[in-house]
Amino acid sequence: MPPASERQPTSARSRRPSAVEWVYLVIGLALVTRYRWLFDDSFVYFRYVDNFLFLKAGLTFNAGEYVEGYSSPLHCLLLVALRALQIGYPAIVLGLGLACFTTFWYLLVDLNRTLRSDADAGPALNFPLAYLAANYSVTSFFSAGNETPLIHVVAAANALLLLRPKSRPLAVVVAVSPLVRPELVLSLGLTLACLWWRSARFPRFLAGAAVAANGGWLLFRVYYYADLLPNTFYLKTATTLEGGTNLEAGLRYLRDATEPYHLVSVLALFAAATGGMAYRTRRLRDATEPYHLALGPRLAMLVISSVVAACVVATGGSAMHYYYLAFPFTLAVCALGGLLERTLYAFGATRRPAVGFVLMIALVLAVFSRYPRALSAHPVTRAERMAQLPSLEVITDPSFFRHREELEDPWPSIGELRAYAPSLREQGYRQWTDAFWCNTLYAHYDVRSVHAFGLTDGILARVDTPEAKRGHKPALAALARDMIELQMQAGAIGRGVYTDAIRAGVAPAWMQANRSTIDVLERKAFNRHDLAENLRLALRFPPKIRL
Repeated sequence: MPPASERQPTSARSRRPSAVEWVYLVIGLALVTRYRWLFDDSFVYFRYVDNFLFLKAGLTFNAGEYVEGYSSPLHCLLLVALRALQIGYPAIVLGLGLACFTTFWYLLVDLNRTLRSDADAGPALNFPLAYLAANYSVTSFFSAGNETPLIHVVAAANALLLLRPKSRPLAVVVAVSPLVRPELVLSLGLTLACLWWRSARFPRFLAGAAVAANGGWLLFRVYYYADLLPNTFYLKTATTLEGGTNLEAGLRYLRDATEPYHLVSVLALFAAATGGMAYRTRRLRDATEPYHLALGPRLAMLVISSVVAACVVATGGSAMHYYYLAFPFTLAVCALGGLLERTLYAFGATRRPAVGFVLMIALVLAVFSRYPRALSAHPVTRAERMAQLPSLEVITDPSFFRHREELEDPWPSIGELRAYAPSLREQGYRQWTDAFWCNTLYAHYDVRSVHAFGLTDGILARVDTPEAKRGHKPALAALARDMIELQMQAGAIGRGVYTDAIRAGVAPAWMQANRSTIDVLERKAFNRHDLAENLRLALRFPPKIRL
């Protein structure tokens, strides 16, 4: 086989989407629309964005309280840009999901062409795209209202960058990936290492873009939130699950996401086919064989996805089906690009295009027919409900939210928000509340809110107490009510409310026992945006609050 520099490049015509790939796009867009739903956590973003744009309260959940309670800064900023056009959130979420899926589709078309040797390898059947476009878990998360659509796009761009390390647009997308999800700093670091090792040259542009983007946000986070990490990091670390270990929960979570689509079997089957083709190429040493398998980049994709998935498993996974595994799941499937075409070529099946198309139709139907076993029926019917399975009781499916009508209504109008802004600025909140449901807290934009699971509160997020499921700590509800009572007694909120109550001896026992930690966290949340002071606060890591 000739070196890469001597191979004929794929023709421009062959890089155009094939007829079957256009069908995948239609199927994917239809399923994204059909499976649409709103993740309750997405309402946290909505409140931050509306506070910033219309209530002039800054990028906060409660005016004057500076806690970074959202997981994805990039998604938050994107929502700010779209909401500034005065578009309703349902339209923003669906429109953004469709746009991201179209981008995802385009990247996977490009990826599959890149992983094929040339135009003679037969029609573009694109196994990764067929497998992902008809996949319930993948397509349903494009319309959830959270950052998952961006995660899918980043995963596809990451795969392409491993094949085209000199592409600056792809490098920028991968560089900002930690701003999509903080955990993706791991995949960014692994990608840097893989590119450096394969080329023996340090990828300076990727590293520079990563430092500029993530360093810039880190500087803003210190200045604005007086912290080095988002609040969700503290909420979801150093806590164990009730009735089991994190590893047990993580393995159950991995199985729940991969088993319906037989991902392990699919990877094993393609690994066997790849091994066979690699052996044949090495044995024949035939320069006409189009078996440029790109084993290095493929192996890098599988290693990165495996490491990220292992970290998810080790920390216990998530309370939501597939959510935390979106990146490794997609990247692992990307590693299979072009292999189906090469396998068919090896067996002479490319002379019969109908064989490939029949295979793809069968694959699409097979993947489409699969869905998580926690559901009572196929979700495309929108008649499915979550079954009561003891082994899955801590893993929620999007279906749970899809059938909650209160997540669709009511929506405060932009006029209402703007009308309340002067009152908030002059008088502040006159009511306080706590609740578990983020949509309830979003709807009550005129009330200072404490999320009862600590999602947006810096103090509750540091409480070390067992979780019923990931991110859900039942013991925090009573603590949230304690905080509300102190706020109501003070008639206001700000630096000193909790520490003054501790000094006066009227604070609850758990605050008294964690006085030094409460003092630091209160100064972080009610900081004065003094960079020097905030840097000192950001570098302080008080111990967990123990009950």
